[in-house]
Amino acid sequence: MKLKKLIQFCVMCAVGAVAVPADAQQTVAGLPPMHVDGRFLKDEQGNKLVLHGVMDTPSPYFNEWRWGGSATDDNVSNCINYFNAIFDVITDNEKGAYCNLFRLHLDPAWTNGKAGSWKVDSRETGTNEADISHYESARLDKYLTSVYIPIAQKAISHKMYVIMRPPGVCPGNIYVGGSYQKYLLDVWDRVSKHRLIQKYCGQIGLELANEPVGVKLADGSDSEKALHDFFQPIVDKIRANGFKGVIWVPGKGWQGSYADYEKYPITGENIGYAVHDYDGWYGCEDKKLSAKDVKDATQRKIQQFHNQVPMVDTNPIVITEIDWSPKKPGTGHYNEHGDWVESNYGSWATGRSSVWGEITKGVHDYYGNISMTLSGTHCYIDFDDCIKISGNSTRTYTLTGRATPAYKKAMEADGLDPYDGCGVACFKWYAEYAKVNYPSLARYQPVQEYPEDPFELSKEWFNPSIIRKGTAQHVASYSSLTIKKGGLAGWSFEDCIDLSAYKTLVVKMKRTPVKNTCLRIYDSGSLFGDCYQLDLGGEKEFTIPLSELKKQSGEQLDPSHIRFVGFTPLMNDINLYVEKVYLSNDETAITAVQADAADDEGYFDLMGRPVDNPTRGFYIRRSDRKKVYIP
Repeated sequence: MKLKKLIQFCVMCAVGAVAVPADAQQTVAGLPPMHVDGRFLKDEQGNKLVLHGVMDTPSPYFNEWRWGGSATDDNVSNCINYFNAIFDVITDNEKGAYCNLFRLHLDPAWTNGKAGSWKVDSRETGTNEADISHYESARLDKYLTSVYIPIAQKAISHKMYVIMRPPGVCPGNIYVGGSYQKYLLDVWDRVSKHRLIQKYCGQIGLELANEPVGVKLADGSDSEKALHDFFQPIVDKIRANGFKGVIWVPGKGWQGSYADYEKYPITGENIGYAVHDYDGWYGCEDKKLSAKDVKDATQRKIQQFHNQVPMVDTNPIVITEIDWSPKKPGTGHYNEHGDWVESNYGSWATGRSSVWGEITKGVHDYYGNISMTLSGTHCYIDFDDCIKISGNSTRTYTLTGRATPAYKKAMEADGLDPYDGCGVACFKWYAEYAKVNYPSLARYQPVQEYPEDPFELSKEWFNPSIIRKGTAQHVASYSSLTIKKGGLAGWSFEDCIDLSAYKTLVVKMKRTPVKNTCLRIYDSGSLFGDCYQLDLGGEKEFTIPLSELKKQSGEQLDPSHIRFVGFTPLMNDINLYVEKVYLSNDETAITAVQADAADDEGYFDLMGRPVDNPTRGFYIRRSDRKKVYIP
């Protein structure tokens, strides 16, 4: 396969010259809006984003009363200033802290009022944070404006993206059409239509629920469709309100199980999946392993993670809860599964960076599209060593000038390697990650290399597993493909490809495909979004007019912005035999001409850029604007 690198013509030198629509999202504090493109997060310039940070919650209890003893109006300023001080520390690159993502819990301390304010189905009754009977819509409206959004704005001003999660946690089982779904619909309806949430939609994402356990149909039965039917209406409500930012969809099993989405994915643009990961999950338990097991255990966890979270192949993933620290003599505690967890240095889970942490990092690095937030600010920094508090009713937070990793001092005092706590390890890892896959106001990453023939059938270029695992065998005159139901096999154009210079896309099959074997063409990065679809069943050759294509919604397809082209079976697994796929400007053949270095006419490449000395490939001749092939 011969490759040619497509040069971005609006990258470094032209960033400032790019026209921006008047209604476009504004860049905030040097933090460009992000979106979903295939399995990646990207910023406006096309840079891949893999984000790292912490979560926290504006709860007086969980913040150890550092900003006050109650979630009331007289503590609003103290609470906001408290978080601003934290953000000062965790984003201080000069001190070694590199957080660029913050998960904000819309804590029920602010939204809960009178008992019975929200009607709860008897089968969805929960306790403590899973009890939504105290939820008051008016309190959410009030404190969304006065507490949650100001905290988010402070995070954004520190160049951190924000993920908001709803108040509380899910009760044991939740039901399609039940009171908890109605509760989430109310929460996200109010949040997503807020003017400031929409203003910052490129910097704020929404995580739809926290740790669903069992998700069932309305009649209480289990179904592969239950997850989709529970969360798709919430997604649709948010989009109907005009929120265009990233929506992070949870799974079931405490956000550890997503396989049902493979058959019934959430549809729409800007969809990612929010996952949790603690020691013992995904077939990896620290106490059963040692440093010598890391390599093999990493491979096992990679496979198990894929089994449980197959959406890692198609959408960006964020681990919104994860932490660890090593064993410490003490009493321990029971986790949410009822399992005994040995005492550690302050994290929820017990494990070591040198074993469990390295394995988990290996999974993230393998897939390349997994972001993460530690389960609390206290898992990243030693608050008391970094920030001093003074005052009573009005509190002052003074930085000490240090950014000390969590658990470091305590572990050193016990003679342990502090790297084995997540604080020290993540200080190291976040600094390393900050060198790549970060937001930028300029394009900094190398562009994908495309073959001269963009629809080349080769093992180097053709991907049989864009969605679901498939296989491809390329022989002299055709390619044999095995594609699973709902899978997609074809071509990915990371930076999109402009096909507007062509009249048609020609598809020739070696054997006649069965009915419900479709060709799909996408002009967006959402693999489960709107696209052009053509049933190939019953015919061996198709000439597709690129300028006349309409997506399934009826909207016109943009041939200048093609992201994916591929084959998919709608009903059953299939074997497909593809002879050739190519671009054409008429019903016959493309004219082949010999390049002449002295030719004054010159050519344009397929992106419309002048080329004086063309090499082998397709070009537009300047004189007559005809497509030609130069051997």
